[in-house]
Amino acid sequence: MSTQPTPLHIERTAPKTYVGRNARGAEVAIGSGSADGVFSPGELLAVALAACGILSADHTIASKLGDDFAATVDIEQRKHAEEDRYDLIASTIRANLGALDESHVAALAERAERAIDRLCTVGHTVDEGTEHPVVLQHDEALPQRV
Repeated sequence: MSTQPTPLHIERTAPKTYVGRNARGAEVAIGSGSADGVFSPGELLAVALAACGILSADHTIASKLGDDFAATVDIEQRKHAEEDRYDLIASTIRANLGALDESHVAALAERAERAIDRLCTVGHTVDEGTEHPVVLQHDEALPQRV
């Protein structure tokens, strides 16, 4: 049985090294945390949460700073080693807020947080949990190596 890759898929390129692809032509290198030039799955999770946050707040921030505002999102993650999971993934959105007074900065931060709480699908998924079954399937079209 041979199947075509789904629009969102991962392909093995070398031992413990993969490339994730989407239907729009984007690629991301994935591998173990010790490999160079790749994102580990845990890093991808943290980047996905942070990206969802800034994208959810983008319109709100742009409404005060302009459509061409510059921003960087710093990400901190902490792994709970005994439970083999992350117990913290925190994002800090940094932007030049110098044109705003203190009360406007506070109001913008509150509006941005509300937008993220309302719109961030990745955050909602992590908060509520999701099923994540994995199935191993025979595909005769792939090369056989022994």
